[in-house]
Amino acid sequence: MKNNYFVQIYCYKELIMALADKEVKIKYKSAVLGHLWALLNPLLLMLVFSVVFSVIIRVEISNFPVFLLCALLPWFYLSFSLTASTTSIVDNASLIKKAYFPHEVIPLSIVIANLFNFLISLVLLFAFLLFYSIYPSWAWFYLPLVVLLQSVFVLGLCLLSAAMHTMFRDVKYIVELILLVWFYATPIFYPLSFVPDNIRPFFLLNPLTVFINLYREILLQGKMAEPGLLFLAFALSIAFFALGMVVFIGKKKSFADVT
Repeated sequence: MKNNYFVQIYCYKELIMALADKEVKIKYKSAVLGHLWALLNPLLLMLVFSVVFSVIIRVEISNFPVFLLCALLPWFYLSFSLTASTTSIVDNASLIKKAYFPHEVIPLSIVIANLFNFLISLVLLFAFLLFYSIYPSWAWFYLPLVVLLQSVFVLGLCLLSAAMHTMFRDVKYIVELILLVWFYATPIFYPLSFVPDNIRPFFLLNPLTVFINLYREILLQGKMAEPGLLFLAFALSIAFFALGMVVFIGKKKSFADVT
C-alpha cells in the first residue's frame, strides 16, 4: 500500500461528506418524523425488550432499559452500516464508471452517516442515564476512544462485505443471516456474566461483545476502561480493518467490470 494512500482518500473529504449527507437525507426523505427515527428505533425496541424481560420473562438486571440501550445503540450502528455498505459498490456502479475517485469513499461515507445517527441516539442514552440517576464520571472520557475503535472495526467489515458482494451477489443474503445469528450471540439483552465460564472466552472473540462491555463499564458502572478489554478492542478493530482494506484494494480494480 502506498504511503500516500490515506492522504489520497482524505483529499476527497468533500465528496465523502457529500455522500454521507446524501445517505442521511435519503434515509429520512419521506419520513414525517425525519431524524427522530434515529431515536425512536432504539427506543421502541428497548421498550419491547424491557416489557418482555422485566414483566413476562423476569430478568433481575438493575436499570434494565439503559443496560439494554448501551448494547442496542452500538448494534444498530454496526447493523445499519453493514447492511447498507454491502450493496453500496454495486448500487453506485454508474458513478464508479463515470468518474475517478477512491472507491473506499462509498462505504466510508455510509459508515460516517450511520456514525452521525449513532451520536444522535447517544443523546437519548445520556438522557436515560440521568433519569436513572447515573451521572457522568471521569470514565466517560474513554467513550470517544471506544466509539473510534468501533468505527474502525465497522469500516473494516463494510469494506470486506462491499468488495465480496461485487463478486458474489449472495453475500447480501449471507450478511442478513449472519446479522440475525450475531444479534442473539451477542450479550445485548443479557450480561456476559450470564454466560457459563467454560464458554465465556468464545464470547469475547465476538468483537461486539467487547465493545458492548466497554460501553456498559464506562457509562453504567462509571469504571475506567479495563486495559485488557481495551487492548482486545484495539486488536480486533485493527485486524478487521486490515482484512477489509486488503480485500477491498485487491478487488477494486475489477469493480467497474463486475458492477
